[in-house]
Amino acid sequence: MAVKRIAAETLIELAVDTLRAEIYPTLPPEHRYTAAMIANALEIARREILADDDTARWRLLDELYPDGDGDMKRLALDIRSGKVNTNNKPDLHERLRAILVEELRVRNPRFLKSRESPGEVTD
Repeated sequence: MAVKRIAAETLIELAVDTLRAEIYPTLPPEHRYTAAMIANALEIARREILADDDTARWRLLDELYPDGDGDMKRLALDIRSGKVNTNNKPDLHERLRAILVEELRVRNPRFLKSRESPGEVTD
């Protein structure tokens, strides 16, 4: 008999659904906040698995730091110092915004949705 592999995001979704539907209602009130935090952390992990937001980040870092030593902290420092700016990277603002939108889509989709104008696309 072949064993069917269940995708990680499906397992996480099942765990969250079970936690919320079966376990959460049976918990004493003082433990419900903790259970809600656990469910939220699992939801974030699930969205991270489904999203491929690292691609845009690494592409930008690879362009700016071909030696492979770039990270977002170094980029922030270089922007603050003026070493990286829109003169030497004209599409910097758009690319950073796209990275931020993807990060929000994973970490806090409700916040992102609350900031959208009717008919606006955040991509």
